[in-house]
Amino acid sequence: MSKHGLIMQQHILIIDDDTSELRRLREILSRAGYSIMTASDPATAQKICNTLPVSFILSGSENIVIKKSGKKIQ
Repeated sequence: MSKHGLIMQQHILIIDDDTSELRRLREILSRAGYSIMTASDPATAQKICNTLPVSFILSGSENIVIKKSGKKIQ
């Protein structure tokens, strides 16, 4: 909650190399009121984390290997 009593929007980054899965998750989570960003590779995910606020990172692929901890990505 913000100091004015408004709920702050949560920003979720979804990382997956399956673009149809990215679209499906974006649609579901957007309808639930979340701001969604997507990346299909670790380099793009890193760029997003470096430039935008990210509340939560969801990685849905076994094929993507991120060689950093979640804290180091941000």
